[in-house]
Amino acid sequence: MKHLLYIPLISLCCILTSCSDEESFSIPTYDTYRRSVVVYLAAQNSLGDIGASRLDSAEIVRGASKLTDPHDNVFLFIDDMKKPRLYRICRYRNNTFYPKVLAWSTDLCSSDPATLRDLLKYVSTKYPSESYGLVMWSHADGWLMADNTQNTLGNINKSFGMDVGPDGNPQTDTDASGNIGASMNISDMADAIALSGVHLDYIFFDACLMQCVEAAYELRNVTNYIVASATSTSAYGGYYENLIPNALFAYPATDENIALISQQYYYDAVENPDLKSKYNNTGNAISTIKTQYLEQLAQATAQYISPLFAEKMTPSLDDIQMYMNSRIFNAPNYYDMGSAAHKLLPEEDYQNWLSIAGKCVIDHHVSNSYIIGIINGMPVENTLFDPDHVLGVSMFLPQKKYNAYPYDPFNTQFKKTSWYRDAGWEVTGW
Repeated sequence: MKHLLYIPLISLCCILTSCSDEESFSIPTYDTYRRSVVVYLAAQNSLGDIGASRLDSAEIVRGASKLTDPHDNVFLFIDDMKKPRLYRICRYRNNTFYPKVLAWSTDLCSSDPATLRDLLKYVSTKYPSESYGLVMWSHADGWLMADNTQNTLGNINKSFGMDVGPDGNPQTDTDASGNIGASMNISDMADAIALSGVHLDYIFFDACLMQCVEAAYELRNVTNYIVASATSTSAYGGYYENLIPNALFAYPATDENIALISQQYYYDAVENPDLKSKYNNTGNAISTIKTQYLEQLAQATAQYISPLFAEKMTPSLDDIQMYMNSRIFNAPNYYDMGSAAHKLLPEEDYQNWLSIAGKCVIDHHVSNSYIIGIINGMPVENTLFDPDHVLGVSMFLPQKKYNAYPYDPFNTQFKKTSWYRDAGWEVTGW
């Protein structure tokens, strides 16, 4: 999940307060638009409570005001403790318009795949575009499965999003029954996108831990690229005032243009001197995956990795770069897949595997240190020690310790992923 570090609130005067529909504005309509980017702010949780969604909404408007093509649209969906609403933000004749195009009279669950499906279907039907991007903004846990029921090991739901409902407590991320708010499984997310009829040029996850090969593999058929962080991320999120004009609307959707998203995010979060106080040295590991080659990567992984884990064996996993540590949290170790392959494979096999992985991971950046969590209000840092082999993408490696308390049954959850089936894990017995 995103770290709930202190975020200074700014004045949001006149930002996203219009309740008028589009017909009240002199905005032209087109048969086809160039690019439409849907920003899915699942903020009915602690991120919304501390004002992170308000900050990013203001940044999104400012970023969209720097666009120049009237055929470009930002669709900002906000689900917080207020009624859900959808804004269209666009430029025309040097003016920025942000009418509210949909307003729901009752609450929606942003963790319900049907909500995502219907939203994408609405946008593509009313505003057909040559290119679509999707920004998924919320808490997240990567590939881990959400059951949306009370968990006996601390009722912690997994996967993307967290929705506490209209009667829940956003400060504690709990619903009206006292359970952690609902989440969305990545396989259900993929189904929702497919059912919407929209094929995405990219998905950008502004959320923790989402650049894992297991989640990317689930989404491989609904998007051409995935941009996400393998680490935990700051609640400050992406700096949309730069991301929108410099990256999210770079057109056409080539490798070079999509990679601008990970490059811009990393620069702002780690290197931009003007934003140091906002990100507070949290660090980051972010990458861009080209989904076209993920099935080849699964085949290569089955050939070179899975024999090492045959008959439920686990080789030594020491000295592999990690983005989450199970010694600190009730979570599996999130191992960098490049670092893991280099540690576990003979050099020739590693180079063969890397030749495929390099087609998938077309851009990556990992800072010298990064935050892996917050304990008692204090950040826990990890240090980059394998810079020559990291790819900024995590992978799960099964271990016997995950079968026992205090861990959730991570090995069992792993069996439900498509990556488990296609990347050779099924034959290992794990």
